[in-house]
Amino acid sequence: MPENRKRRQPVRTSGYYVEGNTVRKLDTYPEEYPARRRRPSEEENRLRAEKQQKREIARKNQERALRLDFTYTLFLVFSVVVTVAACVFYLNLQNEITRTNEQMASLKSELSTMTNENVAMEERINGAVDLAEVYQKAVTEFGMTAITEGQIHYYSNENQDYVKQYGQIPLDN
Repeated sequence: MPENRKRRQPVRTSGYYVEGNTVRKLDTYPEEYPARRRRPSEEENRLRAEKQQKREIARKNQERALRLDFTYTLFLVFSVVVTVAACVFYLNLQNEITRTNEQMASLKSELSTMTNENVAMEERINGAVDLAEVYQKAVTEFGMTAITEGQIHYYSNENQDYVKQYGQIPLDN
């Protein structure tokens, strides 16, 4: 503490500027003498040496971290190749999905067109056939008669979905 009191504080000048021959010259102060240095104790020397050793270790670690060794470079190249391959694969999938969607849309359009053409063709066919004329021709030319209620026989089959007829169906008695 006593050493701090011996030091002189720098002189502060006011914030204004004076021009001309009325400018005062600043007072000069004698140079300050450096404070006496005391010898560091063994404890301080040991702490300073430990600090220096830690700095040296940290500097070496930084140099080692900044150095690109072969395994790190190999890992980095492998990572880049895998990332690029994944991106190319993803873009190919996106392209394939887009192409499939476009193909599906064109097939749906084609199906719609064919369905409309089929309905129109069916309308023309149904319009060209006169059912009354067919009935008249069947009755007069071929001697066909209309079916009566006694001619209808019902057969039930619970075991199968379809029936194969190998002989006459027995009449209901």
